[in-house]
Amino acid sequence: MADQGVSVAVDEAGPHILGRSPGVDRFRALLHEEAAKLAALGDTSPLEERLARALGVLADRQAALDLSAGSQVTWCGWTSTD
Repeated sequence: MADQGVSVAVDEAGPHILGRSPGVDRFRALLHEEAAKLAALGDTSPLEERLARALGVLADRQAALDLSAGSQVTWCGWTSTD
């Protein structure tokens, strides 16, 4: 899929990404994956709040590593017993 008029704007309400592209689609998927990890770790906030927190996690890769370190949480909230 080619970029289709992608625009990014940041205002007092936060970042806005409009349009479709492979990069934007991957970012959205990654954002939802991080929100799912937060839920798997016990965050019971609504999805929109977890997505906002996930933005912070993605912006701070060390926080993402700390969040996952020592936990059994893996992709999309599944746990592993291995």
